[in-house]
Amino acid sequence: MLTQVRSVLKGAVAWFFVVLLILAFSLFGVPQLQQFAGNSAITVGSKRFSPQYVQNEFNRVVQIQRIESGGQFTREDALASGLPQQIIDSIATTAAIDQFAEKMKLVTPRPVVRDYLQTNENFQNPATGKFDRMVLESALQRFNMTPEAFEERISEDLQRQQLVESLATNAAAPKALAELTLMRETERRKISYIVVTDEMSGAPAEPTPEELQSYYNANSAAFTAPEYRTFDVLSLRSADFREGAEVSEEELQRLYDLNRERLYEVPERRTIYQLTYDTETEAQAAIGSLQQGVSFEKIADAKGFSLDDVTFADAQQRDILDPGVAEAAFADDISEGAVVGPVQGLFGWTIAQIAGVTPPEITTFEEARDDIESEYLAQDTRRAMLDAIDEIEEVRDTGAGLAAAAEAAGYDLQSFGPVDRFSFAPGGAIVNDIPGAVLEEAFRLEEDQESEALELTDDDGYFFVAMRTVREPALIPYEDVADEVADRWRKDERTQRIAATAKRIEETLAGGATLEEAASEFDIKPTTIIVDRRFTNESIDQALNQKIFEAAPDANVSGKAALGEAELIAHIDIVAVSPTVAPPDQAEFFERYLGYQLDQELVEAFLKSIRDDYNVKVNQAQLDLLFGGQE
Repeated sequence: MLTQVRSVLKGAVAWFFVVLLILAFSLFGVPQLQQFAGNSAITVGSKRFSPQYVQNEFNRVVQIQRIESGGQFTREDALASGLPQQIIDSIATTAAIDQFAEKMKLVTPRPVVRDYLQTNENFQNPATGKFDRMVLESALQRFNMTPEAFEERISEDLQRQQLVESLATNAAAPKALAELTLMRETERRKISYIVVTDEMSGAPAEPTPEELQSYYNANSAAFTAPEYRTFDVLSLRSADFREGAEVSEEELQRLYDLNRERLYEVPERRTIYQLTYDTETEAQAAIGSLQQGVSFEKIADAKGFSLDDVTFADAQQRDILDPGVAEAAFADDISEGAVVGPVQGLFGWTIAQIAGVTPPEITTFEEARDDIESEYLAQDTRRAMLDAIDEIEEVRDTGAGLAAAAEAAGYDLQSFGPVDRFSFAPGGAIVNDIPGAVLEEAFRLEEDQESEALELTDDDGYFFVAMRTVREPALIPYEDVADEVADRWRKDERTQRIAATAKRIEETLAGGATLEEAASEFDIKPTTIIVDRRFTNESIDQALNQKIFEAAPDANVSGKAALGEAELIAHIDIVAVSPTVAPPDQAEFFERYLGYQLDQELVEAFLKSIRDDYNVKVNQAQLDLLFGGQE
């Protein structure tokens, strides 16, 4: 449902954020909604986007993916993954949202953007845990953006996020809908079935030499040897650099002290009831009522608030916006139950009551020591590996190959091959010990080409690959695969006989016979079982089970059996539902889950409607030219 817009709906916070709203767009930029003259690849309302603009956005994403994958992500990978369509959908949907927001006169205050940047861990100094402009500028330089442009784009992102978020109710679905869904999920079916086997399908035929030769010619792809490659690998594993590494107690203590406030200390937290009055007299009167035993809930109710409205739950001192109130509420001599105020603050005269106190939590050096040591050694090992890579690259920069560079740096190469892309050698034996990332890279390289240093997918080191020989796919001579040709011919013949028998039984059933009558010809009886929507066994797989539940009562269903070459024919005897088997907590879960689905459909419908309102037009011919060329 609404699949076109679902492809541009994803999110880091929930299912209703537009694809790439914060995560990706924050990195490589949201489309600048500019007017473009001349031919447009995408038109959304008054906004036009040129083919060059779309190409730039595509190239920028490819560049980021390439950086993040260690140079392994290519233009071909991007095209195969459907990235062009994702870029087109993102541009169109984002442009429609922005024009709708402009029409509604929505704005994002700059302090909101500032708070987002200062609290986002991507822009914090790892040592201090605080916002570091140098970290931000380094990231912007990497992606060729100015701080001003980045802040503008974050502002646009936050505005879109808030707009789309506002549509979600986060409410449970109506009970009636949940009950209907539970009825579907608890449906059971009684079926009778027979399995049509080779033994029921007559005597097998024997092929003539001419038939086998003809079969070989018609199915040459099945008898073609795959491409085989032989290559050398230099692996740099973390374990090889960790041996003998150690760190002094003084350094561990220094690291603990440096990060103690950020990582190892959780400040005292307090739950505080708080109200602010325009005058000191009003605030003092409220204090008097509290001291006489009136609950804070009644005091809040008198001002038109619920207790939840005026509660700061489990807050740290820094979470209280008014510094004067924060200092008073967190004073050392103020304990649980105490009344604070009136305090003249930024917004008036404030009173507070301490509803709960959670003492500070401290992880001692002794408790944190092993983790600090492990992290330090991991970083030290990584530095050593990177130094080794630099040493190897320095030799390669002189024109030497990987083998000479490895020898100069004191490392040994491993040789593999011939091996195909699935790690099989000629003859079918599997070649062990080739990491998947290494094999994948080996089949990207041309003959005599060498890779750069690439990271292993298990984050346990780096590797280089030097391609030596490539043996192209080749048709295997008939004489070498004669037995395999005969086996395949017999298997196909057997499958055809079984299918013909199953078809004859289906025709008998269509003529009015029962399944039991049709089975009697083969001196067998149907098997009768009760199945649910998740049922599988040696005869019924999930695909066949789905056909069983799509069929009407008293209908017949057929398909491939789960195992072997047999076919299965089933009759739907009885359909029954038992919603009462679901416990109350499962019913409640279904209500919440369906509410989530309804929210998603609402957001999708909204995005589709505004795309329709702004008449999204895509010049497919231009885009085909754009993504059909070379990078």
